[in-house]
Amino acid sequence: MATPFTFEIVTPDKMLFSSEEVTYVGFRALSGNLGIKANHMPIIATLDVAPLKLEFVDGSTTKFAVAGGFLEMKDNHCTVLATIAEQDADIDRARAEAAKERAEKRLKAKEADLDVKRANLALKRAITRLRICDALGKK
Repeated sequence: MATPFTFEIVTPDKMLFSSEEVTYVGFRALSGNLGIKANHMPIIATLDVAPLKLEFVDGSTTKFAVAGGFLEMKDNHCTVLATIAEQDADIDRARAEAAKERAEKRLKAKEADLDVKRANLALKRAITRLRICDALGKK
């Protein structure tokens, strides 16, 4: 049996999630894909816009769409301070598809006042949400 550790995700609005039963965290940092288990050496990582996966003592998993922020692991306590985060059960596929279409339309139009960085980030967030929906088989 894998050793559990404490995990929490905090956004500017609220404590989104907390558990003392997490056995693994998989995420994408700006430096690449990483995974953390209990007794991991201390680490602070800057998060990319990507899914974050949790595995629990009972073998279940859950995913979050995370859009930037930081992850810290120290003394078997992992904290994610996320700019934006949504749990898999809260992601609406239709809304994510609409956001993707809007971002693609903005980027394709190439209007003079277009904030390309912002539009690309919106597209990346929408794609992350859709990847989670696909993994869960959400229609």
